[in-house]
Amino acid sequence: MGKRTIVVLLATLELFTACSILSPQSLGTGSDATPTLGVDQPDGVALTFLTAWTNQDYASMYQLLSLDSQKVYTQDQFSSAYTNAAKTMTLTKITTTPAAVLSEITGTSAQFSFHVRYDTLVLGPVERDLKMYLVNKDGHWGIVWDPGLILPELTGGYTLQLAVQSPSRANIYDRNGLVFVASDAPTVTIEAVPGEISATNEGQMLDLLSRVLRIAPDKIKSNYSGAPADQKVALGDADAEIVQANQDQLSSYPGLYFVNKTSRRYYNSLAPHVMGYTSYIPKEQLTQYEALGYSDNAVVGLSGLEKWGEQYLAGISGGTLSTYTPAGDLSTQVAQRDPKPAQNLYTTLDRNLQAAVQDTLVEAYKAGTNTWAPTAGGAAVVVLDVNTGNALALANYPDFDPNILNPHNNNPLATSAYLQDMLNNPLKPFLDRATQGQYPPGSIFKIVTSTAAYESGVETPDSTYTSIGYWDGLGQQNRRYDWLQGGHGTITFAQALTASCDSCFYEAGLLLGQKDPMIIPTTAREYGFGQNLGLQIEENPGLIPDPNWLKQTRSQDWSLSDSVNIAIGQGDVLATPLQVAVMIGAIANGGTIYRPHFVDHVGLSGQPPSVTFQPEVIGKVNISLAHLQSIRDSMHAVASDAKIGTAQWRLGDMSIQVAGKTGTAQVSGATAPPIAWFAGYAPFDKPEIAVVVMIENGGQGSAVAAPIFRRIVERYYNLRVKDWPPDWSDPSKFDFVKNSFGDQ
Repeated sequence: MGKRTIVVLLATLELFTACSILSPQSLGTGSDATPTLGVDQPDGVALTFLTAWTNQDYASMYQLLSLDSQKVYTQDQFSSAYTNAAKTMTLTKITTTPAAVLSEITGTSAQFSFHVRYDTLVLGPVERDLKMYLVNKDGHWGIVWDPGLILPELTGGYTLQLAVQSPSRANIYDRNGLVFVASDAPTVTIEAVPGEISATNEGQMLDLLSRVLRIAPDKIKSNYSGAPADQKVALGDADAEIVQANQDQLSSYPGLYFVNKTSRRYYNSLAPHVMGYTSYIPKEQLTQYEALGYSDNAVVGLSGLEKWGEQYLAGISGGTLSTYTPAGDLSTQVAQRDPKPAQNLYTTLDRNLQAAVQDTLVEAYKAGTNTWAPTAGGAAVVVLDVNTGNALALANYPDFDPNILNPHNNNPLATSAYLQDMLNNPLKPFLDRATQGQYPPGSIFKIVTSTAAYESGVETPDSTYTSIGYWDGLGQQNRRYDWLQGGHGTITFAQALTASCDSCFYEAGLLLGQKDPMIIPTTAREYGFGQNLGLQIEENPGLIPDPNWLKQTRSQDWSLSDSVNIAIGQGDVLATPLQVAVMIGAIANGGTIYRPHFVDHVGLSGQPPSVTFQPEVIGKVNISLAHLQSIRDSMHAVASDAKIGTAQWRLGDMSIQVAGKTGTAQVSGATAPPIAWFAGYAPFDKPEIAVVVMIENGGQGSAVAAPIFRRIVERYYNLRVKDWPPDWSDPSKFDFVKNSFGDQ
């Protein structure tokens, strides 16, 4: 009789997505050994036993044991022996191959020889030659069983234990090889003795500590306020490089002390929403991780690139599988495999630009303390390479410090009120507004409507419209008003985009809705709105409503009013700042939609990459070059036309030519300020970067978002940085500016 191979599935593992941890290869579930002999023969009993094993049918397996074996082992003990061994070995598959000659029968005894191969996640393949003994009693064959039929080393009540050896977690770098996240990085815990702090320069000391620790001064002070005067209080951890750069100043303040250590360190807390964080495995996911070879106290990536890159950053664990005597003494090494080193992630981000963008947001909120900042919510900034789709910087305000969340860092703030404050903060610092925040885009969306109007033929760049300050296209009872009181007069449709003339776009929305209500939604989706972009970090799809959506979700019919609303980016339209940046990139590069990438390549230090991510085209906008150039020119005029450009008063004197679009999106709530948007690219004549700024409830796009856009562009190109607008510090002037310039 020829060899028969039986494949046994020992564990059903949930397959994780690409943004989670590495899944094993699909587990084998079939068998090419179909018993042809009955259980009245030892071969039939043995093969039936192995087939039941294939189906994890331990109850049927148990019924094939001899009566004497069943007296020694209960069914629960029998089943537990298999499930515990499978879990301990991190098994994925078993392959059994019977010997060429099956049972050797001697009277009422028989033995069945076979080879077993255990494929495991941690140890690789473990192989043994086994013999199954059978006895015949009263004409029935039964298997003489003990745990040695799983592994010979388990005979005699011995148990298995697996000691897992995990490689050091790998690093994350920027596009230039500068470290974002490093294992075993030099770190400094800064401590303070309250009684030694000088009251005369405490404020200056706290300002410096705030910059070094990236913690608000009042939070730092709260750590040592009320503590015994002679007690050392840990204020927080900082990168050794940053402490060294500020050592002279720090050392000049009495009462500060420094303790050196090493830890996994997120450099200067940069790009925390992209990098993500690590922590212990959540309880609800523990079984899945254990099946993949993780110990129950392992620290894993739980968000951002730490989560997406778990399969690379964690490396491949090795370990030693050993048996122990019933007394708990080490007996035999069953199998052993060395761990394989973890691989670094090399991101598309520019660390220096990322720091500049994060600092710009902090500086902007501080500069707007007397005007827009108190009523504003959070903010997001995205910077993309328009010719590749690669993310160069992504920042959120407020953000968080991933160092505090790593339990191995022993960060002094981890169990303090600081962490609780972050979790309870109504501004939700852990929310990645850039990729997960979903907002009405307002007038930014007029770029989509312009494209739809041009390509459908309902408008041309030279079409004219006379704006009188309101629009009655749906009847006087549905009158809608322009942001500019009295209107813009007679202007072309190309000028309407520059001036952000609402009534012009109400009219375009009406015409498009009359022609086909799907035109605007279809165009929006061509630009990447209303869908996940397939990012390497967490994202939300936003929403582009259309007649089908409205019917399915609200059982309502689409009306011309819905087309008018969507034309100015209001109604149910929702977009993420990253999606807006993708649209701006397409305008700048000629209509190509790139999938935004955050990782350029993966590999070991000093070796060729094991994985490389090339620019990936995921769509093309249906727009002619002539119409595309018209939209570009209109966006350039937004920043340069002194008569109708909505952001010219903020950007007109820049030393580099830019193009952009302002947006002021209304939100629910009678008194809530609108969302401030500015989205643009630079340089205008040879586009390189797209920059999108979004400020929740910040006010008007030109008044608040455009100056932030300006500073980011100036820092990117190393230009002279203009001071923040003086009206930001003067409520009376700021109110005047808002009333004069309106939605933009």
